[in-house]
Amino acid sequence: MSGLEVAAPMKSRKSLALGRHGMLALLTLVVTVNYIDRYVLSIMVEPIRKALALTDSQIGLLTGAGFALLYTTLAIPVARLAERYSRVAILTLAVITWSLATASCGLAATFALLFLARALVGLGEAGAVAPAMSMLSDVYPVRSRGTAMAVFGLGGALGGAFAPLVGGWLEPQIGWRHTFMVIGLAGLPLALLLWILVAEPARGYADGLLPNVRPSLPFGEAARRLMRRRSFILLVPALSLMALGEYSMILWMPAFFSRAFNLGVAEVGHQIALYQGVPFFIGTILGGVITDRLSRRDVRWIVWVPMIGALLTAPTVLTLFGMQTASMAFALLILPSLVNGLYIGPCYAVVQNLSAVHSRATAAAILTFSVNLVGAGLGPFLLGALSQALSRQFGEQSLRYAFFALVPIYIGAAAVFALISVHIKRDLADAEADSRAT
Repeated sequence: MSGLEVAAPMKSRKSLALGRHGMLALLTLVVTVNYIDRYVLSIMVEPIRKALALTDSQIGLLTGAGFALLYTTLAIPVARLAERYSRVAILTLAVITWSLATASCGLAATFALLFLARALVGLGEAGAVAPAMSMLSDVYPVRSRGTAMAVFGLGGALGGAFAPLVGGWLEPQIGWRHTFMVIGLAGLPLALLLWILVAEPARGYADGLLPNVRPSLPFGEAARRLMRRRSFILLVPALSLMALGEYSMILWMPAFFSRAFNLGVAEVGHQIALYQGVPFFIGTILGGVITDRLSRRDVRWIVWVPMIGALLTAPTVLTLFGMQTASMAFALLILPSLVNGLYIGPCYAVVQNLSAVHSRATAAAILTFSVNLVGAGLGPFLLGALSQALSRQFGEQSLRYAFFALVPIYIGAAAVFALISVHIKRDLADAEADSRAT
C-alpha cells in the first residue's frame, strides 16, 4: 500500500496537472470561493433590507430557500453525472455558473429578481462538493482521509471568514450591488485554473482497487446499498441539525450584531471574520487531525468528535446571546465557532467511508440534498420567521431571542451522533466489502 502515498494516476495527459496535494489546495480554494459567494449576502442583509424594504421572513428566504431551491434539487442528478463523466469538467462549469449568478445579484431591483439570482447561485454550487469529495477520496487513503477532508472543509471556514471581511470592506465603498458584481466575476479565473491544472483521478486508486472499479451503479442500486447502513441513514438527521445551526449562525450573525449593538457593516464584517471565521477555521482543521489520530485506536471517534462538538456548542450559544455588550458577545462568539467546526472533517470523511468507491459522489449528493434542504433551506428562514414573530414583543432585539432556539437543536444532533456510534463499525466494514466486491 506504499503506492497510496504518492499522487494517483490521472486519466488525462495534462502536462501541467497537479499532484494530490496541489489538487487538494486548489479544490479547497474552489470551496472557499463557493462559500464566499454563498455567504456574502449575510454581511449586506441590513443595506439590502432597507433598499428593497424586505421583512425578516423574506431575508430568511433569500439566505435560505432561495439558495437551497436548486442547490438541493440538482445535487443528486449532478452527482450521477460525476459518477460517469469528467468531474473536472462538471466542477469547471459549476464555478462559471455560480460566479455569473453571484454577479447578477447586483442587478436585482426587486425581491423576486434577487430570489431568482440566489437560486441560480445554488444551481452552480450544486456541482461543487460531491464531485470534489469524490476526486479527493480517489487520491487519499482512509488513514489520511479525515485530515484531507478537514483541509477541504477549511474552504467553508475560509469562505465564512472572508465573506463578511471582503463584503464589509467593499459595501461601504461601492454599495451592495457592485459588491456582488466584483465578488462574482472574481471567481471566473478560478474556472480556468481548474480546467488547465487538474486532471481526472483514476477511480478507486487510494483504496487499492485500480483498475477494476466499476464506473457506476444505477441510482436505485447505489441508494439501496447506502441505505442498508444505519449509520448513513442516521447521518441525515445528525448533519441536518448541525447544518441548521451552522447556516443560521453564519447567515444571521452579522444582522444580530448590527441590530443588537447598532454597529456598521464594515465593523461587523471585520469582527465577524476575526471572532467567528478564524475560530471556525481552527476548529475545522482540529476536527480532522484529532479524528484521524483517535480513529486509529477506535473507529467510533469519527462520530464521537462531532458529538462532542455539538454538545459543547449548545451551552456556548446560550451564553453568547445573553450578552448585553458587543465586546463580550464578540469574545464569546469564539467558543461556539471553534467547537462547531469540529464536525466538518469527520463527517465529510465518514460520508465517503460509508460509501463504496463506485457511489461516493452519489452518497455525498444524497447527504447534500437532505442536509441543505433542512439546513440551508429551512434554517435561515425559520430563524427569520421566528425573529419576525418575536418582534412585536422585543422589537429590534427579537433576533437575539430567536437564536436561543438553536440550543435544543445542537443537543438533538449530539444524541443522533451517539446513536450512530453504535452501528458505525459494522457499517464501515460493509462499505469496504462492497468496494472490494465491485
